[in-house]
Amino acid sequence: MSAAIEARELFHLYRAAYGDVAALRGLSLQIGAGEVVSVLGPSGSGKTTLLGLCSGHLRPSSGELTVLGVDAAGQTRRKLRQLRRTSIGIVRQHYHRALPHELTVEEIVALPLRLLGQHDRAGRDRVRALIKTAGLSRRVAAKPGELSGGEQQRVAICAALAKQPKLILADEPTGELDAKATATVVQLLLQLAADAGATGLIVTHDPAVALATERTIHIRDGRLAAEGATRPVLIVDDQGWLRLPRRLREQAGVRDRVRAQATWGKVELLVEDPVARTAGERRPAERLEPAEKRYATEVALDCLTKRYGSQDDAVINTLTWRFDPEQLHVVAGPSGSGKTTLLNLVAGLDRPDTGEVWVGGERIDGLGPNDAARWRQRTLGYLSQHSTLVEFLTAQENVELALTMRGHSPEEAAPRARRWLDWVGLGKLADRRADSLSGGEQRRVALARALAPGPRVLVADEPTAHLDRVTGRMVIKLLQQAAHESGTTIIAASHDPDVITAADTKLVLGSHEERNAGTRRLHEPGSGEAKEG
Repeated sequence: MSAAIEARELFHLYRAAYGDVAALRGLSLQIGAGEVVSVLGPSGSGKTTLLGLCSGHLRPSSGELTVLGVDAAGQTRRKLRQLRRTSIGIVRQHYHRALPHELTVEEIVALPLRLLGQHDRAGRDRVRALIKTAGLSRRVAAKPGELSGGEQQRVAICAALAKQPKLILADEPTGELDAKATATVVQLLLQLAADAGATGLIVTHDPAVALATERTIHIRDGRLAAEGATRPVLIVDDQGWLRLPRRLREQAGVRDRVRAQATWGKVELLVEDPVARTAGERRPAERLEPAEKRYATEVALDCLTKRYGSQDDAVINTLTWRFDPEQLHVVAGPSGSGKTTLLNLVAGLDRPDTGEVWVGGERIDGLGPNDAARWRQRTLGYLSQHSTLVEFLTAQENVELALTMRGHSPEEAAPRARRWLDWVGLGKLADRRADSLSGGEQRRVALARALAPGPRVLVADEPTAHLDRVTGRMVIKLLQQAAHESGTTIIAASHDPDVITAADTKLVLGSHEERNAGTRRLHEPGSGEAKEG
């Protein structure tokens, strides 16, 4: 089998005024023509950088890289653009940004063929066939804003495959989708790739996606570390480097030194100065928010209804619910069920068509834009699934900026910012620019920034999206501590099973119970879930 992608000793450095950051450190890899490979690894391991190099958007700092027979390290930018235009299909993780909002489904899928001058009868037939395969025949005239997240990503996949590329590069194609939509999208992507005879490289954090592909590789610290989905085999490179997963090191009590001894067919690593099993955890954060009156119900929704435009079905229909203080609440449900809409209503960023929203004993659904902004400034924190940090500021400066905008003096903001960065475990990176941090580190800085002003309520939209499971669980633990130990009521929209399991209460949208939520009584006693009327 000929190689569609071949990398040898591949390095890539991101240049910055404060120093170079290595994303890939001697990665060697071969992917055969027609193979579909999943790439797993923690945030910041170099997965997206590898896709950028394979697409020609980035250039290797050193090493060799051949993509579809083209020397990606030595070719001109024009040649790489031509290769990308004709032979590479790219599926991005943020489908809502990739789709032109003014075009219909049919126009979006046909656009790549139009750009190649191939929108003849055969091209139009292919567009229709792709849309039918994706199960979107009834949505051809719809625009992206009228589609669910899963439908939008299916449109993006059809557009990427319309020109029948030889190579498909997909960056977290299911990172913002629930399990059902994920299964549909992965099945479509693999089916279309097989129909085109294309090679596929799919970066993911989702083990379910990895299980669906024929081969899985793991990247750690910019190197190829292991291969296999369920029981990965560790890889030793030509220089003898081997990366031991954290789980193995913790089980063995490894600090930073081991002794190695070998017999034929076996290498044993003996721990030097093992970690004590009784080692204590990091001290919880103190309560940093002002001592305010806490209500028995921190956030209450009463007969809430919200629809958009001329929709027949309401996104949220006569929903009555309550969120008790100092707990981690999760709003779950399939893509398009109204999770983000609900968060926007709780945050005063949108208004319901009918019903009431109460936060901290104050009704906020009728506030004007200026009053709502002032209310958010004194009451609310927000954590996005996307990076919202100011890239050219350091982690410390990002948190200080949020504090000064909330009225804290510079003298007070600096130590408070440092304290919260220590709390999320990033005190040592306080002076690192945001654009040099990994995705997981950026999420933790954003959480420190959201909590530092001491909000009564924090809304978190898919807080673990695009993170590997280890980093995701770290963020979940911090959310739990912020609720139970620091006194912030947290409402998180998520389809991550780990977030749902960790939550104190859950509200499932798009379910039979939610559709009949108008029959519920708001102030029934209970564990936080309303009762049937």
